[in-house]
Amino acid sequence: MDIENKKCYNNERGEARISFEQLTLADDFMFFKVMQDENLCRQLLEVILNKPIEKIVYVKNQESAQTTYDAKCIRMDVYVKDKNHTIYNIEMQKRNTKELPQRTRYYHSTVDQTQLKRGQDYSKLPDSYVIFICTFDLFGVGFGKYTFEPVCIEDKNIHLCDGSHTIFVNAKGVADDQKLQEFIDYLRTGKVSESLFIKQLDDAVKVASHNAKWREEYEMLIMQEQYLLNQGREEGREEERENHFKSIMKLINSGVLSLEDYLEKADDNEEFKKWYLSQK
Repeated sequence: MDIENKKCYNNERGEARISFEQLTLADDFMFFKVMQDENLCRQLLEVILNKPIEKIVYVKNQESAQTTYDAKCIRMDVYVKDKNHTIYNIEMQKRNTKELPQRTRYYHSTVDQTQLKRGQDYSKLPDSYVIFICTFDLFGVGFGKYTFEPVCIEDKNIHLCDGSHTIFVNAKGVADDQKLQEFIDYLRTGKVSESLFIKQLDDAVKVASHNAKWREEYEMLIMQEQYLLNQGREEGREEERENHFKSIMKLINSGVLSLEDYLEKADDNEEFKKWYLSQK
């Protein structure tokens, strides 16, 4: 199924909310559930990185990481490491939030701060990969995969070799590797190739779409999101009302408007009265 033509319902902001049965691997919730399969997760890493990975272990599923009590908390879709202690963070991204490069930087720093114990040498810091699988072309060049590693601007032959790797997979791009292209095609169109891995992915999505427990979890997440949206909207209305009343008070204090006239004629006079009395 084409990820751009799925039936959906909208929240009050008009944003698409896919019903549980319509979820594909390109949806964050489904991707997280399917990637709980260690074999599929490992194979996906092998396809993206084009190298064998013997074994992975989950650091935590959809890990929430926070370095200090007042720091921004991040929620990672897939957070695993291999036998060499290399860290892999994989994220599914359907919306261009215009800050993905900065987000990868923050994810790298957050992961790094959890890897060394006090007194350990920096040389013990393991390699890390932050991988965003995007349903859009973030850079507009058409590559199926964009790989970034620190390099010297003055001499491109000099690499920093700090162990950090950032990758963006583009579901609308063209890859120079057949296995990656088959994955990209499946992500974008739902096309199941002859690849055993793609068939296993598709089977896993179909099984997940009939999981009653996951359906309930998904619906609860949507309800929670709607609650937070409504709460934010109410807080926004309250702030707007507060600013409006402050503007009225400025007019009253400057003599442009009399308090009596406003209370007599304004539609919101009762609300203003309550606000006015609360300021005394």
